[in-house]
Amino acid sequence: MYGVKQASPVWNETIDGQLKGMGFKAADADPCGISSIKVGIAEKFRIKDLGRTCFILGIEIDYNMDSKTLGISQRAYTESIIKKFGQENAKSSLIPLDPSLHLTKDDGPQTEEDKTKMKSRTYRSLIGSLIYLACGTRPDISVTVAKLSRFLKNPGEAHWNAGIKVVRYLLKTKKVAITSDGLLGTELTAYSDADWAGNRDDRRSVSGMVLMMCDAPVVWRSTSQKTVALSSTEAEYMALKQVDSTVIYEDNQGAMVLAKNVGYQARTKHIDIRYHFIREKVSTGEIELGYEESKNQLADFLTKGLSSKTLRYLTDRSNMGPKIETSK
Repeated sequence: MYGVKQASPVWNETIDGQLKGMGFKAADADPCGISSIKVGIAEKFRIKDLGRTCFILGIEIDYNMDSKTLGISQRAYTESIIKKFGQENAKSSLIPLDPSLHLTKDDGPQTEEDKTKMKSRTYRSLIGSLIYLACGTRPDISVTVAKLSRFLKNPGEAHWNAGIKVVRYLLKTKKVAITSDGLLGTELTAYSDADWAGNRDDRRSVSGMVLMMCDAPVVWRSTSQKTVALSSTEAEYMALKQVDSTVIYEDNQGAMVLAKNVGYQARTKHIDIRYHFIREKVSTGEIELGYEESKNQLADFLTKGLSSKTLRYLTDRSNMGPKIETSK
């Protein structure tokens, strides 16, 4: 069965039945989230106990039992990207995206010579490699990768150079890890932000969201909004839709007013009703909105390119630094 398209669903059905037979119940939020018992699994399947997980799917896991911290990183995978695209001896970059750079579809190849040149560029492979890293442990490159993903169909030299700049940023930051502090509890806190009309091709805004637990990012997103916002307030209000957490920090007072005050509904009828779910969550007390100064808005680096100083400040506040030392 291994290697055929039916293998995954058949295996999932088999292991799901075994776990439920052992008395486990799947979590509503994540049906795959079942705590396993090795003995019960071993009764049905041949297993090899490899001990505590330290490496899985390209992600390195480091524990420090003394300080109660856990770090995840992808240094080996990062180094493989750097080598794959020939940047081992290149000059490193302090940022993944120049704040003044605004890439558009017009940057695609305009002449036959340009098109021929781009055929030799493995742009899709580059972006695909970066996507896995951005989704795994590197939220600091997420917005750049999301922007570059818009040009997979017809990339130009400017798009390629921007992608290589990300690799050179990785050359500078390959030791970065996300470190969770186990002493801080498990309260969920989210930060939401938007870059109004940030997409020069269609003027859609870019939403950024980061969900923090144990003082570290556990979920993050950088996405283009589905409709055009008419103001920065509307853009940030629509960005809140990405978040369904206990506490959300927002740096736009207008967006907070929209979320809390139904009296503004007449002025915002053009905003799709699906975005108003946040208003209901606030009114029932399921979500608490809090104001955060723009300089401390952790979701800012998920909406646009920033200066090296600002990016470093926000990633440090997000507990993204060098790998922790492992202890037994």
